[in-house]
Amino acid sequence: MITAHVNELGIVFRGHNPIDQPTVWWESLLDELKAHHVPSLHPTGKRMSVDVSAEGVVRAVVHFTPSTVGIDEAITILKKRGIEVHDVRRGD
Repeated sequence: MITAHVNELGIVFRGHNPIDQPTVWWESLLDELKAHHVPSLHPTGKRMSVDVSAEGVVRAVVHFTPSTVGIDEAITILKKRGIEVHDVRRGD
């Protein structure tokens, strides 16, 4: 199961490999979230950033901007897709 931690800055997907889901799945999720390229935060032409820790843990981040959906709508979208959501604004 995919897990997402959501706060005021964005959505952090942790501990899974984004390539485990088909590209079309990620693209449709990013479309639904209205994610877009954020210069200096995302690689050129990408709508999220992905990094791997020294321990091999993958972390993908979608940043919130005035053009993306709001936090509460994002949580609804993620849950609808079967993603386990932790709203870290409230300490969940």
